[in-house]
Amino acid sequence: MTNTFELKVLAPNRTWPTVKATSAILPGTLGYMTILPDHAAMIAELQAGEVVVDVQGAPAERYFVTGGYVEVDRNKVSVLADVIENAKDISLPKAEQALAEAQAALSVLTPETDVEEANRRLRAAEARLQVAKGSR
Repeated sequence: MTNTFELKVLAPNRTWPTVKATSAILPGTLGYMTILPDHAAMIAELQAGEVVVDVQGAPAERYFVTGGYVEVDRNKVSVLADVIENAKDISLPKAEQALAEAQAALSVLTPETDVEEANRRLRAAEARLQVAKGSR
């Protein structure tokens, strides 16, 4: 049994350096999941939410992800994210504005409104704001 695993995060907006992590908490579509060393192999879909990565000897790193996938195989974890942002880099006023805009879009529904997409944007804006507030 090992005490770390290799974590690689890839996203169109940024590629993060591979790290040796002791744990990672990810927002799966069926709920949050914790990845630990020697985790069983799996592939899962991610939804908008917070990612928390623990690296031995360092404070936990927190990120916001809009969705994507995670693959776990033999102590190698790959996160393929649609968008990922370090919690420290999220502008609180912009996150609040995005939430207000998402709420406004749902308050005035028209026949052209894609309600599913509007709800997805609302959930993402709420999660992004929560991650931003938690990093302060």
